Amino acid sequence: MILFFLLLSTDTIDLYVDPVVYRITITIEDTIEHLTHTEDIFYIEFNCGASYQDFYYETIDDNIITKATVVFNLSCPSRVDSFVDTLYRQFTIPSFSEAARQQMSFIIQFGLHVPEGLYDYEIQIASGEKEGTVRGSVEVMKDQYKISDILLASAIVTDTSESYLRKGNLKVTPHPSGLFSEQYTTLYAYYEIYDILPDADSLEIIYSIVNSDNKMIRKISRYLAKRFSSQAVNFGVNIQGFDPGEYIFRVRVRDPVGEVVTEKAAPFTITGIVKKEISYEGMPYYDEIEYFLTPQDYKNFQSFPKEGRARFLKKFWESQNYFEIAERFEYADTNYQEGGTEGRKTDRGRVYIKYGAPDEIERSTIEYYESRPYEHWQYYTGNQFLFLDIRGTNEYTLVWTNASGEQSQPTLYKYVPPKKIDLIR
Repeated sequence: MILFFLLLSTDTIDLYVDPVVYRITITIEDTIEHLTHTEDIFYIEFNCGASYQDFYYETIDDNIITKATVVFNLSCPSRVDSFVDTLYRQFTIPSFSEAARQQMSFIIQFGLHVPEGLYDYEIQIASGEKEGTVRGSVEVMKDQYKISDILLASAIVTDTSESYLRKGNLKVTPHPSGLFSEQYTTLYAYYEIYDILPDADSLEIIYSIVNSDNKMIRKISRYLAKRFSSQAVNFGVNIQGFDPGEYIFRVRVRDPVGEVVTEKAAPFTITGIVKKEISYEGMPYYDEIEYFLTPQDYKNFQSFPKEGRARFLKKFWESQNYFEIAERFEYADTNYQEGGTEGRKTDRGRVYIKYGAPDEIERSTIEYYESRPYEHWQYYTGNQFLFLDIRGTNEYTLVWTNASGEQSQPTLYKYVPPKKIDLIR
């Protein structure tokens, strides 16, 4: 069952696309002439990424999901034919606050085999009413591919349990934007080397990173045993301490006598700590501040013009922990829903959102005359709340509290269990 729909802040999807070309040698057999020969074809892998904030969400059976439609068009100007396909993807986030904390991005990966040529591509992505488009071109020529393009990644781990994002026995998580913030300590790279003559020698691989002034920042040498004619390689380099700016990651392959066989490079950017104002505008629960204001202050807030409400909300969230409060809303909606009433709008949900999780909860069902099931919440601050299920419908009403600014309901005291009578006196 669909519970609600949610649209986050922006109207467009900022889509990052990183096309990576791999070379594949296939064997073709002529069964009539009994002849075989090899040919090279190429696989263009499109790695697309976008921030979770750019998508449209719906909550279905307590799962927060987003659905995306991707329309892909690849054409070659020297040919009249083109390739068009539509992909459908669905993603789930644990919660909006956790997604924001992790700065989550969604990765969409797909590709196709092509011969040599110059290709133009257009990728359109849509989620709800939001959409984004990226256009570019890829040149595929055999003499450029003694080594594949370099796939920059945010993580490379051994994983044989899943097929998505797999490279052999590795799960390689692409980083299409090439933007590495302070949350990333390591830059990973995956690539393939071709036309290797398997023997007892080794290839020397030199990794280097240069900045925008062409100054060498890091240089590392490694040796690769020549076991197969084509070999996949992965590498990670620590980027902590790099100054914000643009960099080039370069891979250079040398044969045993020191001659350069091939090389490739990939740009990336260190964004560092972005020192800017944090705004949660457009995020879930951003406007729902009623529980944190007095009735008069909330009435005043509602009477403000649009610009005044915006300034008030900005100032309010500067003094509050947005992520903590968002988690309270999510917990209340999940655990305190009563019939058709959202959890946040029930008495228990409201108290949970305003005061946080109680330090102690006592629950009981008493069968004395006119007594009702109850929950007694206690906080170390001294605040206490007594909720009763008056009608026996699992709908709990706040009957008594000692918290300042909260209202007790003396007309319902007759339903209070005997063991709690002393509490309300």
